[in-house]
Amino acid sequence: MPNLSQIKRKRMLEFLDKIKEEHKNDDETLIALGEIENELNSKKYGLVWEEHEEKVDVQMRTHIPVFTEVKKREISAAPEKPYNFLLEGDNLHSLYLLEKTHKGSIDLIYIDPPYNTGNSFIYDDYIVGDEDSYKHSKWASFIEKRLLIAKKLLSPKGYIFISIDDKELSVMRLLCDSIFGESRFLTTIGWEKRTKCQNTKTARRMLQPRIEYILVYKNFDERAEFNCHTIGLKEYPLSDDKGRYRQEEIGQMGASGIRGRGSMIFDILGVMPKTGNQWKIGKETVNEFIERGDLFVQGEKVYRKIRPTDETQDNIKPFWALFNANQYGTAESAKAELSNTLGTKEHEFETVKPIQMIEEIVFQATSNDSVILDFFAGSATTAQAVLEANKDYGGNRRFILCTNNENSICSEIAYPRIKTVITGKRADGSTYSDGTPANLKYYRTDFVARDEEFLSDALLEHIAEMIQLEHGVKIDGSGYRMIMSDEESDSLLNDVDELAKIKVLYISKNVLLTTEQREKLRGKEIHIIPDDYFLFELREEVQL
Repeated sequence: MPNLSQIKRKRMLEFLDKIKEEHKNDDETLIALGEIENELNSKKYGLVWEEHEEKVDVQMRTHIPVFTEVKKREISAAPEKPYNFLLEGDNLHSLYLLEKTHKGSIDLIYIDPPYNTGNSFIYDDYIVGDEDSYKHSKWASFIEKRLLIAKKLLSPKGYIFISIDDKELSVMRLLCDSIFGESRFLTTIGWEKRTKCQNTKTARRMLQPRIEYILVYKNFDERAEFNCHTIGLKEYPLSDDKGRYRQEEIGQMGASGIRGRGSMIFDILGVMPKTGNQWKIGKETVNEFIERGDLFVQGEKVYRKIRPTDETQDNIKPFWALFNANQYGTAESAKAELSNTLGTKEHEFETVKPIQMIEEIVFQATSNDSVILDFFAGSATTAQAVLEANKDYGGNRRFILCTNNENSICSEIAYPRIKTVITGKRADGSTYSDGTPANLKYYRTDFVARDEEFLSDALLEHIAEMIQLEHGVKIDGSGYRMIMSDEESDSLLNDVDELAKIKVLYISKNVLLTTEQREKLRGKEIHIIPDDYFLFELREEVQL
């Protein structure tokens, strides 16, 4: 069958060529015709919408986003652990900066964006209601900009989980297919968000939605395998920083007769099997446990740590694409969780998700040292879920949360919630829990004018925030230190005691180190600044 659109397009392009020939000396007309031709030749399958520009896009033409730390909101409850981050401001600005610090290094992104239902979506400070004829176009433009950067942030083993309801589910699926790749779509998870119907006479006669959805994409082509729980987890009574395990002695058996194998007689951390015996497991398996730090010796016996993921597949519980209400919670139970954490009456925040559901996503899709990003953080459920996952399964997963402060959601809901979970104390002083040792830094997005006379110096004032964010550290002037001038360099490198404390050093590109000074820094981890972060903007302004 003929492609009628293609035939029609060909006819229009041929007509354009005729007009071009007639106006070959009219540059203005030729430019306009070229734009029409580009539109006719653009992609003809997929999602098409009227592209919209946001105020935040316009603002970045004249200003460079930066982070400014709110130091009074720092939480330091675990000196040996890395820092988590709460970023207050428009998430497009935060994502722009995260692309400089975390490109290709986020293992899991979970987001719960506005669903574009009723009056839930605010665009350029205005509520986008159902009467807005460009409602869907504005939403698609808004989401696409952020997902394009999110794709760049995902690590080669990363996943993205996106909550959405049925109003924009099909649009979100097409957007994600285009950005992440249709072949990398894994599934749509259903979440039973409600078990009770709206109890009015009219509502009871209506078709009532019960399910919301979570789209899941991977950032790689290989088969996706999740961590999965093991049936009978209670059989793993011990735990360390890598999670639960049970202890098992590596046994011996007689080496004579049909079972005798010389390859099973070897040294394990200085221990040999008794004369006439052999180990029950081979050298390859032993080496695997040694490499991951799960094998040790006590006296004359050798033990290994058996973890849930080591067991046979019969013990593995599948990761079903369904979050049922009884096990993972509902929208109502999530609101109750938030109220309990904050120590307030039931909160009016409507879009909060249950902790157990997000913790399950975190457990399934991350490793112990993964970085998790949520750039529609809202009430900070993701932060609590990450901290709970570390407590329940071991590890030092880190979170980065981005949210605006509309209705004080960042300063009065997200931050207090995180602080309560870490310290175990609510804002009113009441006890919530025993606490969860962790650290947090709180940043706000700020701006430096592109026409700033001393642009490099102005950007340097915000370099510490970028360093801390990228490495999950605190520039404390001791173990983690910045050198911004030759005078600082001379002072530090001539102080033997201060030099000995340094773990990582961040040095301005304007500091010139002598051969002797470089020798003193041998073995120290060194980073040159500001080239790592704002070189593109500095070059751009020079070219202008």
